[in-house]
Amino acid sequence: MAMIGAILFHVLIVGLFVLSFDWTEKPEMAEAGIPVSIILPNAEALELPTKIGNTEKEPEKQIVEPEPSEESIKAAEAIEKKQEQQQLATIARQEAALKIKEATEKRLLEQARAKKKLADQKLADQKLAEQKKTEQEKAKREKEKQAEKAEQERKAEEQKIVEKAKQKEEALAKEKTEKEAKRKAEEKAKKIAEAKREAQAKKDAQAKRDEQAIKDAQAKKNAKKKEERKKREKAKRLAKEKEAKEKKQAEERAAKIKAEKEEAERLAKKRAAEKAAAIKAAKLKAEKEAAEKLAAKKAEYHRKWKEAQEKKKADAIAAEARKKAAAEAASNKEALVKAKRGAQISWGSKIQRHVKRRWHPPPGTSGKSAKVKITVSASGYISSGIKVLSCSGSDEFCASVKDAFEQAEPLPRPPSKFNFNKSDRTITFIMD
Repeated sequence: MAMIGAILFHVLIVGLFVLSFDWTEKPEMAEAGIPVSIILPNAEALELPTKIGNTEKEPEKQIVEPEPSEESIKAAEAIEKKQEQQQLATIARQEAALKIKEATEKRLLEQARAKKKLADQKLADQKLAEQKKTEQEKAKREKEKQAEKAEQERKAEEQKIVEKAKQKEEALAKEKTEKEAKRKAEEKAKKIAEAKREAQAKKDAQAKRDEQAIKDAQAKKNAKKKEERKKREKAKRLAKEKEAKEKKQAEERAAKIKAEKEEAERLAKKRAAEKAAAIKAAKLKAEKEAAEKLAAKKAEYHRKWKEAQEKKKADAIAAEARKKAAAEAASNKEALVKAKRGAQISWGSKIQRHVKRRWHPPPGTSGKSAKVKITVSASGYISSGIKVLSCSGSDEFCASVKDAFEQAEPLPRPPSKFNFNKSDRTITFIMD
């Protein structure tokens, strides 16, 4: 858990530095560490150092310089003023980055602690559930053993009544039964142990992802309990050492920034009152720009997050609507099929009643039947002829069935509501 927190912390710091760096800003000559040369009239170039905070002293050189002109003095002051403004802007950016980093470190530390506490609670709950399950299984096995024992005692009492000649055979059977029961109990215990080991392995894998310090805690909780405790203590100690090291580095960076700031302030105090006012205005402007930039980034992030949430919500609503529409379509289709089938059966019954009213079977044909197949057109006429598939009566009986269908035309028309096709309009009748 500590390792995951540290990785997230470093990724966040790198992201903050990348976001705070202005990739499009052209570096000034002073920031790039390039000496600035001032060309004086009728004189050699005078090279001025641009880096502030360099405490190393170079050996003084005896240079005889001509009297500088008023223009060169103004140019030098302008360059010096610009350098001071750039230094103050850099210091302001560093202070803002430091504040953001401190707040981020504090938040990540609190999140890591909360996550670890949740994982510990989850592990404790899992252990309690497993203990309860083990106790229940133990009670169940004990109950089964008692029932088995009672059954064996009952069988033993019955065996005592049996003839002495069968005592040896019964003893062997009893022994075989006991061995079989023991084997089944051992197999059952083995399966339970195997299931428990698999569950423990899954739990260990989950615990390993959450916190590297907890490895194989459940599978080897008795044999490696002491070793796991040492690993957790080592992980905590390393996390504390890392936290202390990062805190010390932050303090050193803050001290360095503070020293540079004090050095800049010391140099600023030597300037005239008008330069101090200009520096103060530049500092306020830089702070305002930094605050505006940070506010713009926050607003952009909030806007993108809100758009993502709205899109997610819209997608969920659309998916639910599609699911509901599909369910309704399936329900409507099934209802339509049932209604169509019912209409087809009702129409077939009407045709059969219509034909039977015109059927005059010959005398003495009671109990005879014929199976007839026809295809009815939309106008009620038989379109493909009358096919007698089978007939159990005489030729006269079979001919009377065919004549009845011919005399019954036109037949009741198929219901127009369902638009029956040729297959739907092909019906088989049993005439009896």
